Amino acid sequence: MLLPYCAKPAWCDYRHLDDCGECGGCTVGDAYRLAYQKGMIPITITSFELLRDTLLWCAKEGYTYVGHCCYEFYEKRYEIFKRAAEEGAKGVLFDIVGTTCYSLGVEEEERAYHGEFTVELDLIKEDLYKSLSVKEDIQQDVCRSKTSFDFSPYFLDYKPEYYKKPKAVPTPQEDRTRTSMRKEVFLGEATIGDRPVDYKEAIQTLVRLIRRAEKPTVVIGPLLFWDFGEKELQEKARALRELIEKVGRFNVKVLPDYRPKLKKYDPWVEMDPPNPHHAVLHGGHDLTLLVGVHCYRTDFVIRLLRKHTNTKVVSLCGLYGHPTAHLSTSFTDAEKITDITKLL
Repeated sequence: MLLPYCAKPAWCDYRHLDDCGECGGCTVGDAYRLAYQKGMIPITITSFELLRDTLLWCAKEGYTYVGHCCYEFYEKRYEIFKRAAEEGAKGVLFDIVGTTCYSLGVEEEERAYHGEFTVELDLIKEDLYKSLSVKEDIQQDVCRSKTSFDFSPYFLDYKPEYYKKPKAVPTPQEDRTRTSMRKEVFLGEATIGDRPVDYKEAIQTLVRLIRRAEKPTVVIGPLLFWDFGEKELQEKARALRELIEKVGRFNVKVLPDYRPKLKKYDPWVEMDPPNPHHAVLHGGHDLTLLVGVHCYRTDFVIRLLRKHTNTKVVSLCGLYGHPTAHLSTSFTDAEKITDITKLL
């Protein structure tokens, strides 16, 4: 079951996550409970990239889907629904009610694309319940596992003073399920531009970029800024900290979640998710390393940085890599980050 983020309240900690706290405060929570009752997987779509990856994942895994969107969105994004259907993802879409970004003009449509649309819409709950009444309830409720998290001890000193721990953050699971199926972008161990190279060549090039950069920057995403108790991520966080200390002149910016900051943040220490280029332009950074950022959000950040800045963008990706970056490595773990540190 695919749910639109714009149907969640603007105050909700889960509005920009592909999860839901099921507090009873909106129709999305009702849909999540119904999905679990029927043995379905509910997913909140927070960006076009996540929609694309989810539909292609559905096609690959043989899932059908029930989705919710306004007609204008379907009309504009028709091609991705068509492609998913051709590859095997069959589904049905329900309309949503309320004032959409499309009815408010191009400016609000752009804000929605960047995740800044604050208007709240509603699902047509009655139609959804009536349609799914033909599907039997499962005998045992699907487990709603809530991942525990806290600030990573390796990056606690980079936490902005004003930042408070939220109720929910993007978890590793968001990459491991839907977005991790983007195998079509995989070109090998690493890429420089869109050219596949071996990992050794990539890190040698990266070391040269770091040495030459006047204002190199590291952006630490939620996968490493938070400690989820997973040894692999903890080791990767430790290795990244060692890299930062070895270089000694990295400007470190955190990207702890993907909620719009609405200009209430310090661009010296934090990146605004809908406008990542602002922080880079603010500091005049000529090299930007993205580490621990979810794949679907990394795509977005790379596009905005390349459009609005002259910075070289490097993605040390934990999955299939990002050929749209100037340099990208695939399946980057603690050992590979340590290799970079040793060469420096």
